[in-house]
Amino acid sequence: MKQEYPSDIEFYFTTEIENNSIKFFGNEFKHITKVMRHSLGDTINATDGKGKYFETELVSINNDNVICNIRQSKEYKNVFENITFCFPRLKSNDRFEFELEKSVELGITNFIIINTERTIPKGDKIERWNKIALAAMKQSLRTYLPRIEYFKSIKKLNSFEGEKIVLDQKGSGSIMNHLSKTTNELVDKKHYFIFGPEGGLSQQEIEQVENHKLLFLTENRLRAETAVIATATAISLL
Repeated sequence: MKQEYPSDIEFYFTTEIENNSIKFFGNEFKHITKVMRHSLGDTINATDGKGKYFETELVSINNDNVICNIRQSKEYKNVFENITFCFPRLKSNDRFEFELEKSVELGITNFIIINTERTIPKGDKIERWNKIALAAMKQSLRTYLPRIEYFKSIKKLNSFEGEKIVLDQKGSGSIMNHLSKTTNELVDKKHYFIFGPEGGLSQQEIEQVENHKLLFLTENRLRAETAVIATATAISLL
């Protein structure tokens, strides 16, 4: 599932693309002009968050926007399109945001934040999470803007078709062995990787996920965020 991505560049995001022209507003405009102090003729690299990468030339600097002309573009396939990570908020907001950020950097593009019995922080912070995901996408030079949803109940996952994999230390098989045998399926079939909070998912919650596979990552106990990042790493290396 490898692709050759750009490297060692500044990377920006915009949806303002028309014909051969790209426009940057807001924070991207400020970063280009105030932080990096780009001038006319400079190269600006960008993505639309939908798979396209653009190399552009800065041609106009205005009061609240800059305009660039596209020199060349390339489109990437989202090899992680059928993979969704489902995990709850953690007691430590920093740890939760860290696992979200690192999962994006490793290529995961679909997230469902679930509320569980042992979840301490309740409710969603979608706007905040989207900002973290956007920054992580640009940091890792990826071209797909992650999608984040919030579910109040783990049972809602049953409304989706696809393979449900619950990660738990009590699992009957190894996730690593499973991944090594199903690499092609990860591309062609929907997969939902479900993680618990500190203390794990309750037995009742596990049973509520219909037709699931219960697998373990390692034989020793890991922190909740470590399990998420380790699984994302394993998938990214396939």
